[in-house]
Amino acid sequence: MTMRKLMMGIVMMTAIFCMQSNVHANSQVFNKNTKKIDVIIVGAGVSGLTMAYHLKKIGKSFQILEQSSHIGGRVRTAEYPNGKAEVGLEEFWENNPFLKVMRELNVPLETTYASFSSFCFQEKCYPFTQDTNQQFLQSILSPEDLAVFKAWDEHMMALYRQLSMRPLPDELMALKDQSFGDWIQKTSGLSPMAQEIVRIETEPEFATSWSKISALDGIAEWFIFSGEGVVPWHVKAGNQSGVMAVANFIGKKAIKLNKQVTHIKSTQHGVEVTALDNATYKQHTYSAKYVVTTVPLFKLSDIQFEPRLSEEQQQAIDSQAGGAYFTAHVIVDDKAKRFWSVDGQSILPILSDGPLGVIYEGDSKKGHDAIINLLLTGQYAQQFNSRISNTRAMRQAITEAFEKQWPGFGVFIKQMVFYRYHPYAIASWPVGRSRFDLLSDSLRRPYGRIYFAGDFTEDTHSNGAANSALRVIRQLNQAN
Repeated sequence: MTMRKLMMGIVMMTAIFCMQSNVHANSQVFNKNTKKIDVIIVGAGVSGLTMAYHLKKIGKSFQILEQSSHIGGRVRTAEYPNGKAEVGLEEFWENNPFLKVMRELNVPLETTYASFSSFCFQEKCYPFTQDTNQQFLQSILSPEDLAVFKAWDEHMMALYRQLSMRPLPDELMALKDQSFGDWIQKTSGLSPMAQEIVRIETEPEFATSWSKISALDGIAEWFIFSGEGVVPWHVKAGNQSGVMAVANFIGKKAIKLNKQVTHIKSTQHGVEVTALDNATYKQHTYSAKYVVTTVPLFKLSDIQFEPRLSEEQQQAIDSQAGGAYFTAHVIVDDKAKRFWSVDGQSILPILSDGPLGVIYEGDSKKGHDAIINLLLTGQYAQQFNSRISNTRAMRQAITEAFEKQWPGFGVFIKQMVFYRYHPYAIASWPVGRSRFDLLSDSLRRPYGRIYFAGDFTEDTHSNGAANSALRVIRQLNQAN
């Protein structure tokens, strides 16, 4: 072989190698942003939107990557020809920082009921027609039982105030190893009916049985019911419209939908986030100074981290539990409103303590069919979320439950629409764990340039999601 042929061969091989390298690179990364931004936010739910809102106000650049085609996370409002009803989050409690965001954007809000609700127990319903929680309790409990309840409630608030201490007193931290249900039954001194009130009112909040969460976290959850309770708020035009008002302020160009984050790499100088486009299956890489994950706990395990998460963080993720939600919208003849009315006044929401879950009233148009929103939790939600449970069986079970609660109601049902959730969609801490333990603390600390937010880092409600965003904002300010 001549020297000229040898050189030509080397050139050709080099060209082929370069082409193959380019093909390989392009198969991995189809698009890479060239300008490093301040923060990449993973998830466009309440936590991610709260983060972006405050980052924009202080002049920091950001990019939101959302796996679904939907902005708002669990905040979703379904629209029907006869009105609207919430699919996910029904109300924002007054202590939710996201309310302040919406108020700053002049989002119209309304409140129509207290923290306590009407409830049905052992085939008897107790309608909330009074003005306050205390008046409602007076209608159910004897004067002696009410006095014991008030003393217990004051004790619960005293314990709640201690939750801000760091570290927590040993006797308080020990309550994480006992279930909320057992603790109430053994130590509260409450009458059987008062105990049932506590159980029925709180279980929908953590979306599982009170026997499955720690007593320490039960104390934290009771805060919204204590005394006259925390006021619940709703967006007049549907909660989804409130979320979209925040998204419009942020700028929808800063929110990329259908981007499933698969890898997060943190270095000394920045982060690199790899996401798969769920529509095109093209891979994209984004660079930033920091990354904040706000996705639910069950989605966090789908992300590969480099460096790998610490053993403590991984244990915190693996040992946390989750509550279950399932939603059914039931379209009924307008005449059926008599079943949930007392003296012409609606007594919804009703805690059914059964397969109907929490019965809310949808926003139906005047003169049209009415909409009932059923928010099922715990075992019933898990059963209906299972693909084994078909729509015919679900409709039959719900109809039978309505007939048992309101005989004759079934003939008014016209349509049902079902919305399934992930089996562990709601943050929950099982017996032996707590949002206040060292494992949870590990997820609230920065991991290099990676920050963890979302309700599962704080509590079971959307206010936890918003509070986690404010925590990360403070941490980012300290880092800079």
